[in-house]
Amino acid sequence: MPKNTRSDCALLLNAKENTITEIVIKDFSDISRLIGCNYFTTVQVNDKGDTLYVDDEGLINDTTVGFTYEGYDSPLMGNAILLGTDLRTGDSKDISMTTAEFASKVKTLMRVGPMFAINRAAPKVVA
Repeated sequence: MPKNTRSDCALLLNAKENTITEIVIKDFSDISRLIGCNYFTTVQVNDKGDTLYVDDEGLINDTTVGFTYEGYDSPLMGNAILLGTDLRTGDSKDISMTTAEFASKVKTLMRVGPMFAINRAAPKVVA
């Protein structure tokens, strides 16, 4: 995500608290700090450029909470940010998905030994 002079509206999923909060991203350093990781990776979730930013090492470190995303086959560990991406330029932009749409596609989970226990309740939207 190139550093820019504007801010982009995004959503923060707190997997431990099972909440979603509207946030503003000013530059890429906000992402690592907010999701609590050293390295992040991305998962594009629709053809409009909405992209999940997640802990790149979440499945191999001691992260105990995470989530599943509808249509994505692997669990994603840790917190996440949903941020829009301009598919032509790669620049960040506001998300196109609503908070309710995002919440309906996410199920938080907890690592229990080698298995995962999924929370069937949709994340709570925090103002």
